[in-house]
Amino acid sequence: MRFLFTTIPGSGHFNPLVPTARALRDRGHDVAFAASPTFAQTIEAAGFEAHPAGPAWLERLSDPVMQKIMAGEFFVDLIRMGMVEGIIRAAKATGADAIVRGSGELGGLIAGAILDLPVASAAPAAAKFYEPMIRPGVARAAAEHGLDGERVTDVDFEMLRIDRTPPSLEMPGYVAPANAINVRPEPFDGGGELPAWFDDLGERPLVYVTLGTVMNGNIPLFRLIADALADQPFDVVIALGHGIPREALGEVAGNIRVGGYMLQTRILERASAVVNHGGYNTVSAALGAGLPLYLLPMGADQPYNTERCITAGAALGVIQPQPDGPPSAAPPPFTPPEAAVIRDGTRRLLQEPAFRAAARVIAAEIAALPPAAYAAERLEQAVIERRAAELSGSGTPVSV
Repeated sequence: MRFLFTTIPGSGHFNPLVPTARALRDRGHDVAFAASPTFAQTIEAAGFEAHPAGPAWLERLSDPVMQKIMAGEFFVDLIRMGMVEGIIRAAKATGADAIVRGSGELGGLIAGAILDLPVASAAPAAAKFYEPMIRPGVARAAAEHGLDGERVTDVDFEMLRIDRTPPSLEMPGYVAPANAINVRPEPFDGGGELPAWFDDLGERPLVYVTLGTVMNGNIPLFRLIADALADQPFDVVIALGHGIPREALGEVAGNIRVGGYMLQTRILERASAVVNHGGYNTVSAALGAGLPLYLLPMGADQPYNTERCITAGAALGVIQPQPDGPPSAAPPPFTPPEAAVIRDGTRRLLQEPAFRAAARVIAAEIAALPPAAYAAERLEQAVIERRAAELSGSGTPVSV
């Protein structure tokens, strides 16, 4: 079979798709990706064929296309910016039998309906929280393409919905639809290396600090965290991420080391606690390693993830009031806490065993979930079932 994955051009969207894509390839299937042409190098570095779709952009706050998206309807506007047409071209070029979209990428849903190809999605925990909010916008965009928008956005339209939510982080009252499966969130670093100084760190507790790959432009927050954790009886590794020079942070205390984009899985193996913005990939990777977190959410799904982690007893953090309605791709106004609040919270994570114990409970939940290979198997099965349904004439048209 041939599977076409579609993704927003950012590590936070692409990296979680890679384990399933690799598992499909290991089962003998052809796998390609459709995304912004600017993201092709990242896709190819992971070992996959890249096809251009949509505008040239990257998920960074300074990107002009990102700024246009931030002023609109979340990622819905990409449907109207050539993403659908690009995915259709990619599907025809690869002879795709199915489309697998990252939950933030919505053009694959429309393209699949137009081509009458089965569509699946792979989503983080918070997707089920914000999807109902953006559904009306997606339905309108589908209707603009001559489709029945209500049908395309029905929860059962997709052949499979791949969830990645450990039970402790599940949305209260959520009942999974019949087409959903829950698999283990497996980390993928996407390359990078560790500086030579990492192996020279001593035996003291290590606090890992990251603001992900979108919010990492917030240098004042990095500076605040560095000041808060300066001269403490533990070591600190700050990962600034792509595009941020080491010099941007200025001078730091002797217990702090600073790098760019680094191998997160290696750092988590050595870390004792994590300070970050509540992005799901780092949250799930940290919890998978049994590490407690101090969280400073700024927008998107970060407040939701933070609330679930705090409720589960595995984190501390500061949640600020969020605007009503769908989460914006842009962070709302963010007022950071005092340095002492971050310092005291981080100390508690290291000193009070209850936080580490709660994180280890979630780590066990994650380990008990089926691996990406199971998602690949179910995708394969879903395509076979879809073909059988088409032969029996039980398909449902989606055009108006």
